[in-house]
Amino acid sequence: MILEGTFKDKFLLLTFIILFSYSATALSAEGGPCKDYGECDEFKYSLNDFESLQRGASTYINYCYGCHSLKYSRWGRVASDLKIPEDIFFENLVFDKSIKSGDLMIGAMPSEESANWFGVTPPDLTLVSRYKGDDWIYSYLRAYYEDSSKQYGVNNLVYPGTAMPNVLLELQGNQRLVCKNIPVVAPNGGEKRDTNGNTIMQEKCGFLEVENGTGKLTKEEFDSLIYDLTNFLVYVGEPIKATRERIGWYVVFYFLIFTALSLLLYREFHKDYNKN
Repeated sequence: MILEGTFKDKFLLLTFIILFSYSATALSAEGGPCKDYGECDEFKYSLNDFESLQRGASTYINYCYGCHSLKYSRWGRVASDLKIPEDIFFENLVFDKSIKSGDLMIGAMPSEESANWFGVTPPDLTLVSRYKGDDWIYSYLRAYYEDSSKQYGVNNLVYPGTAMPNVLLELQGNQRLVCKNIPVVAPNGGEKRDTNGNTIMQEKCGFLEVENGTGKLTKEEFDSLIYDLTNFLVYVGEPIKATRERIGWYVVFYFLIFTALSLLLYREFHKDYNKN
């Protein structure tokens, strides 16, 4: 009976470790709070969607790389992982012809000058998804709004007072904070009504709304672009992540099979033990 108790304890401990590891990974992906935005929008990455990753890389290099380096990544590694032929990648996305495949993506913006221009040196974004979280990035890039009191005429609900201009403004259009009439919530969670059964409304401000016709993309197209961009940043933060997660399932499956076989073997040994 001592052997049986010991085995059960080890099995429960193994199960706890596996569940705790996955829970810790999920919690770490949530990242920082979205402040005035409220709850961050949920983002589910897809690191096996190479078309999404390729579009995200194109958006990043064309709109973000001018200020934000990816100094822990190499050009050739990105092209290889995203399954882009190197000649096509360098012809269309590498604008400095002196860059080699093995070079780091360190960018060209000088740190001292950029600090004077923006008030702070634009940070390297290689690990931003691991530091801030996927949900945070996805929400932040869609939460810019007009604010004439700021240097660049924009502010951000997720990161109030951000020094970064909205480089995707021409694609998204002019987004503003607006007020809307919304139903008053009753104590039971439903809509509060008056004695005549009509829904009681109240004005609430702080909603983001893009002015029609001011952007090159529709809301759905812009959200899709931001999804691809965020997906690319998740890949850059940990290029081996998709492989690690795939191998992780094999390891879990192995432990489950090994545990089941060990339990069956233990029962056979225990039969002989009881006979003796």
